[in-house]
Amino acid sequence: MMPGVKIEPYDKLLFMPVGRRYANIRSIGHKEERAVLSRLQQAVQRALPQFSYRELKDIKEFLHADCWRMPVPVTREEELYPQLMRPEMFLWQEHSAQRGLPIDESYFYGKIYSRLSAEGLHHHVSYVLKDYAFCAKLHRMKREYWLDQIYDAYSRHPFIELAKEKNHVVEAVEKMNRSSLLAVLKYPEDIAYWRHRVEIVMRPYRDIPFAWRWEMCTHEKELAVDGEALVCACPVCEYAVKYHVDEERIELREEPIMERTVKRIATIERQLNEIVAQSMNVVEALRDVQDVKLRLDTFCGKLEQLIELKDELDVEAPEVVGCYEQLKAVRLPAERVEPTLMSLSKVVLPDTKVLKAVQQWKTLEVSEAALDELLSEWTALLEANQPKPDDVMVEVEGFQVTRAEVERVEAFLDETELTLTLHLLAQTLMGEPTNKVRTLGLHETAVFGMLGEWPEKYVVRAVKKLFKEKI
Repeated sequence: MMPGVKIEPYDKLLFMPVGRRYANIRSIGHKEERAVLSRLQQAVQRALPQFSYRELKDIKEFLHADCWRMPVPVTREEELYPQLMRPEMFLWQEHSAQRGLPIDESYFYGKIYSRLSAEGLHHHVSYVLKDYAFCAKLHRMKREYWLDQIYDAYSRHPFIELAKEKNHVVEAVEKMNRSSLLAVLKYPEDIAYWRHRVEIVMRPYRDIPFAWRWEMCTHEKELAVDGEALVCACPVCEYAVKYHVDEERIELREEPIMERTVKRIATIERQLNEIVAQSMNVVEALRDVQDVKLRLDTFCGKLEQLIELKDELDVEAPEVVGCYEQLKAVRLPAERVEPTLMSLSKVVLPDTKVLKAVQQWKTLEVSEAALDELLSEWTALLEANQPKPDDVMVEVEGFQVTRAEVERVEAFLDETELTLTLHLLAQTLMGEPTNKVRTLGLHETAVFGMLGEWPEKYVVRAVKKLFKEKI
């Protein structure tokens, strides 16, 4: 905090230099401005009786003044700045005496006080002084103290306490609202009404950012004064709450009516339970899926291998493998499925067709011996289909190029930095030591003469078939 300047006869005003590199005020000498200051002095004197001795003492200490005065900003041209300074300019902040106070719009009130009527100026000064009294009260404690108070009050807010207690229900409702199961439950009109109610009931819960559930986030906070309250904002989460200092109470951005909110979260759960109770066929089908999935999960290791082999071989799989593959993405509660919100919200069913298919799957026979036999059969088939060095990759009029030979040429093409044409590669493979082949050193490569026994026209055809995309 930098000290202000006292100028007689304005014993209720404290002049503050604003603007960088302007740290001292010598005088206020303009006739028009003296008249404005006289009006301002009178407005301050008129407003003083509404403040207690303690409030005036706090303001004096807040401004580091020898007696009670109201700050008045002055520019480097020694002219009055048109707006009064907000007390946040000094709240928990220190300013350099050499640099002066910053001219930042957020630190000044919007009204141009010289244009106000006597009554308007009185009301404006009273409003400003109330802000100074409030900030002076805040300034008695460190910023961190008030942040702790806000954190504590937030966790004690009735809605936050309710949301924390009912978080499992809130999450279950949100999951169920997105669940594919809603499409197979009876009475679509009841479900549509329930989903409509969800949008209303969940609104205050959804308004709270994820990082604020159900404690304040850990990001750096910004504190701003709003009347006799502190606004605590998180720029990262783009969310703010208001802390009423005297009441030690938090006000949320969307403040719900608690009695109604408590009833609504209970009602939304009960309504879904009633809807599900009318679709016990779906619940029974889910229980069947649980049984089949539990039975197949016993053989999950072998079934996973079979799925991998099936994809590699591109063969048709027996029903048990297809069943396991479809059920892999299904998520079910560990306990028996019940006709309740809490139970069904744990169900993840990417495709509801499994609810019909499970009637056939219930009779599936699966044994370790049968799976082992299929594994052996498919493994042998895969090995038989594995590429071999002597596999014929291309054949031209009885002349053959093997896989090993193709791989040698491809390795050469990957390693060489030369730009080869198809014709030049064909000459190299035939082993023709032309001037260009010798100049480029191709006669010394491992592939030189590899197809030396081939007729030239066949070599060109083979090169085009095998290496056209490589060159």
